[in-house]
Amino acid sequence: MSLTVELLTNVEHLSDEHVCLWNHFARNPLQRWEWLGSWWEAYKTQYDLCILAIKRQNQIIGFAPWCLESRIAAGRTIQFLGAGKACTDHLSLLVAAEDVDDVCTAIAKWLIHAGGPNPSDVPRQCVWDSIELIGVDQSDDAVNRLVCAMGEVGLEVQQSEGMGCYAIDLPETWDEYINLRSKSGRREVRQSIKSIDDGTIVVDRIRDHQRLNEFWDVFVNLHQRRRHAEGTTGCFDHPPFGTFLRTAASRLLNSGLLEFFVASVDGVPVATQFAISDAESWYFYQSGMEPDAADLRPGLSMFCYAIRDSIQSGRKRFDMMRGDEPYKLRWRAELLPAQEVRVCSPRTAAQVRRQIYRAGVTFKGLLKTGLGMGQHQH
Repeated sequence: MSLTVELLTNVEHLSDEHVCLWNHFARNPLQRWEWLGSWWEAYKTQYDLCILAIKRQNQIIGFAPWCLESRIAAGRTIQFLGAGKACTDHLSLLVAAEDVDDVCTAIAKWLIHAGGPNPSDVPRQCVWDSIELIGVDQSDDAVNRLVCAMGEVGLEVQQSEGMGCYAIDLPETWDEYINLRSKSGRREVRQSIKSIDDGTIVVDRIRDHQRLNEFWDVFVNLHQRRRHAEGTTGCFDHPPFGTFLRTAASRLLNSGLLEFFVASVDGVPVATQFAISDAESWYFYQSGMEPDAADLRPGLSMFCYAIRDSIQSGRKRFDMMRGDEPYKLRWRAELLPAQEVRVCSPRTAAQVRRQIYRAGVTFKGLLKTGLGMGQHQH
């Protein structure tokens, strides 16, 4: 039975029923509307909404949670909601496993039409020049099948390795986890958690909106102080990010998915942690620390506390998210490989734009290496 694709270009077109279905299809909290909808509200002035709702007999069986960004080099580029500064991981199509093939075929057909020379029934703001899907697991079945479906309709698809996540496969008990560490690692963990258990560092778990409001600025300030002390900028230096994360925090709290901690010494906050969780996994997203309290290592203590809490609550994975920072391996985390998917529209203007961009990149590369300059002189 053939499917139809409905294009949603305004968030007001998403009914409560749509949102319920969206969250039903989501396989992790980062795919839910609490997260991606909050991102859209904060960044909507920079993008055009391009959500595809795939239907069978007027029943939605999947979503492509996309938006479009206008870029100088790549033109109008389709990407996932939650991209950019938010660095959302584990993104995918939202679809039940039994409908993946049909949904991917329908999306691919829509893409070849909307990217073709005469997409008469597609709004101008959703005519695309390129696709860039980042934050996707290499093992993601839906995106891998979409890649195949796009190839079958004649789109040229490039897959490359992306920046993966690191995650700990959690054992059943805290003691088992400690025993996975090296001798020095075991000592480090025990010392760190002891600071919490003996009351030197007090961890406060935020469970209501009043306390979230009370400590939000503390969290932002400690995150910024830590970044600035390291000589780098923080995400909160970009105002839309702060708006996004604050809105997401409130909605995640309402859904029972927010893990927000404040660690204090003698009543003074010295470290914070923002995480998201479901029944299976804990997603460590962001933290902050008072640089002047570095000798106490409160961030390390709170990290131990979060891993122990994850184990004791029966979760199977502690996800440290994107990035290859060396500390992740010390915690016995393993790489979850990621991929990036790029496609250029078959439309002539898009192809010419890509060739010009590639030529420019090649020329810049030659200039940097000195090749091609004065080669006729011997």
